[in-house]
Amino acid sequence: METTLTLKFRGVEAELLEEMISSGLFASKSEAIRSAIVKYGMDLGLLRRRHLWARLNRLPRRKVSPAQLKKDIERIEDET
Repeated sequence: METTLTLKFRGVEAELLEEMISSGLFASKSEAIRSAIVKYGMDLGLLRRRHLWARLNRLPRRKVSPAQLKKDIERIEDET
C-alpha cells in the first residue's frame, strides 16, 4: 500500500519540522513525518511494538560507515 500527500505547514508545526531536520534527528521532512505517524499510532494502541519491530526488521538497512556516524555525532554534539 502506498499513499502520496502534499502537506503545508505553518507556524509552530513548520518550525518544529525544520528543527527536527536541522538538529540531525531526521534526514528529511518526509522521514520525520513518517516517524511521527508511527509514534502516534503506537501511542493510540493501533500498532504494537513487537509488530512494529518485525516490520522494521524486514526493511533494508541504511548503510552508514563508522566514520560518517562519528562525524554526524560530533556535529550534533557541537550544536548542543
